[in-house]
Amino acid sequence: MRVNQTNRPQGRRITELRNPRSTALDTKSTIEILRIINREDRKVAGSVARVIPQIARAVELAVAALAKGGRLVYLGAGTSGRLAVLDAAECIPTFGTEQVVAVMAGAPGAMFRPSEVSEDDPKLGVRDLRRIKFSRRDVLVGISASGRTPYVVGGLRYAKRLGAGTVLLTANPAAEARPFAGVTIAPVVGPEVIAGSTRLKAGTAQKLVLNMVSTAAMVRLGRVFSNLMIQLQSTNTKLRKRAEGILMEATGVTAARARTALGRAGNQLPVALLMLAKAIEKDEAMALLQAGPTTAEVVRRVLAETRGRA
Repeated sequence: MRVNQTNRPQGRRITELRNPRSTALDTKSTIEILRIINREDRKVAGSVARVIPQIARAVELAVAALAKGGRLVYLGAGTSGRLAVLDAAECIPTFGTEQVVAVMAGAPGAMFRPSEVSEDDPKLGVRDLRRIKFSRRDVLVGISASGRTPYVVGGLRYAKRLGAGTVLLTANPAAEARPFAGVTIAPVVGPEVIAGSTRLKAGTAQKLVLNMVSTAAMVRLGRVFSNLMIQLQSTNTKLRKRAEGILMEATGVTAARARTALGRAGNQLPVALLMLAKAIEKDEAMALLQAGPTTAEVVRRVLAETRGRA
């Protein structure tokens, strides 16, 4: 087998190469298999660290779009699509926003059962973006380990044609989709423990990057105060308890007062916090939030004022 200067068999993508550190994997003991996987997994964080400048550019695109009422839209198939759905779904309770949207090839059925054929048609990526009324106000993050998934390539090409911000998240620096992305994030994780199984290191890298993009964007937009989920949606018992804990942490009140304030605020955490900090009613707290630049800035200012008077 001929190998080129990058130690890659000619004609094969980096995501398809065999890993010399996991050959004869089927002859190993359970402990040996796990150690091999773990050794490879340790490389992922370092590969992501090396592309932080590109991740930062993606975050800036997202912040600019979201601040103007646009959306951060993820587009992916298979593992990439499922990771996109996970990140977007978690933004709703964590940051109180539905501006992060995931579009997955073959969804909703493909979320639970493979539907590989749906990722082979670039027109389906365009169709699905049109269904959500994707526009130039939005930012598209196309996610594809190989960087050549037709569904994702088609979507990126369409978004670029509209004039929207475009980001490619891939494990292949030589991805075919690169020309259609304003920003390419390509953490090089190397060959997988099982050749071509990009649900492993490539998927882990994608999960880390998506976490970073959405979290950093929400922090920049003031949907996090200090390191607290100030926009948390307390829609079940666990989340209500967490909201009460945040109120206690930020204002120093008892659990009973936090619970009462949260109820009076209609389970709106920042409203309850201002009600407690300034001893005001719900309508006044809501007006303060609406008048401020961001939730975090209003909360920080109010807490500084009330502590200054203490």
